[in-house]
Amino acid sequence: MRTLEKYRNSRLLKNLGIVFSESIATKALNFVVILLLSRHLGAGDYGKYSYIFVAIAFCSAFFDFGMENTAVRFSSKDKPSLNGIFGLYVIVKLIIMLLFVLVLILFGEEIFELLGQQEITEYIPYLIIGLIGESLLFVNDTYLQAVQRFQLRALINICRYIVLVACVILLLFSGALLLQYALLLYLIPVMFSLAFLPKYVLLVRSFLDRRLTAVQLKEMLGYQKWMLMVSIPTNTLGRIDFFMISLWVSYEQIGIYNAAFQLSAIVSFIPFAFGKVMLPKMSELEEDKVMAYTNKVMKATAAISFVMICCIPLVNVVVPWILGSEYLDSIPVLQVMLLSAILVFAITPVEQAIYSLGKPGFITVGKYIQIAAIVLLIYATVPYLGVVWAAISVAAARLIYGLILMLLYLNYRKNRLRPVTT
Repeated sequence: MRTLEKYRNSRLLKNLGIVFSESIATKALNFVVILLLSRHLGAGDYGKYSYIFVAIAFCSAFFDFGMENTAVRFSSKDKPSLNGIFGLYVIVKLIIMLLFVLVLILFGEEIFELLGQQEITEYIPYLIIGLIGESLLFVNDTYLQAVQRFQLRALINICRYIVLVACVILLLFSGALLLQYALLLYLIPVMFSLAFLPKYVLLVRSFLDRRLTAVQLKEMLGYQKWMLMVSIPTNTLGRIDFFMISLWVSYEQIGIYNAAFQLSAIVSFIPFAFGKVMLPKMSELEEDKVMAYTNKVMKATAAISFVMICCIPLVNVVVPWILGSEYLDSIPVLQVMLLSAILVFAITPVEQAIYSLGKPGFITVGKYIQIAAIVLLIYATVPYLGVVWAAISVAAARLIYGLILMLLYLNYRKNRLRPVTT
């Protein structure tokens, strides 16, 4: 009974429940958007919409360069400097974002022509608008994560998706649910971002008024160096399969592949949400407690992973009912993606433990091996065997990454816990 009460009052479990609830709500609302867009745009136009959507999501995360993790870790360890740390984060983020937008304005057409996506060039303004909005909301989400105000973070994100669903339904009933109007939905993140501009100004002022010490900056820079090396392969891995298949397949196949990817979010959000909650919690612990805590959590994730694997065959019934016969080819892709997402969930405790222990170099090694495996496998299979092999390639590479990460962690733990002999 005492143990039950302890878990009930645990801040980790409370925050985890909030983040899971937020993820379930936003994924459910996003699912409605996907269902309406995929059915009414058709696979071809939905493929174009997917390409722009993925490009926005990819660039907003990629050009963060891992600063999110650094800001959360150091603000959790040094709470009095939290606003100053995030003020620095906002300044650097804005500089990077403005530089990238300038590149798109000057060289956007040449970039997409080089990628073989000439049809996307007319939609570059929408891409820029979406990138600005998502980048600013990324900062806001990170700040609320660091101060562990997960309830407010959940409310903001759920409201954002409610507005998105309402706009899509409005377009549908007005007979205007066409690609050019659907792309106007990228204005929604911008509108939500504008509401937080006063907070961003406050953070920047805090940094300028109370500059961080040279020791703090040096320590953060040393950690960020590794996070940069980790973030490049990590964010590249996020949708490298999507961009690679676009070199060989039509927009219809891109739409089918992305439909499967969006449906796999039913499971893939779990390790993401789990990691968001675990990082600030584990960053507060001493090294020996991090290892003990990780061992306990790994047992639970292994049991949950087994249950989720048993549910994968249900997609054979769900996909035709939800998306229709036009997306039947997405069934095997979705099954593989779900298996891959479950694998990511199983290794999340180890990955977050390594971040908290200040050893991102371990993850760097695994990520670069993983990205090399994906590139080689996709090049060797997709042009000849179809898009399902892109999903298989990602799953195989994640398995390799998981094994490498586990071996490095176990070896580190063995050396740290080894008794000192005289």
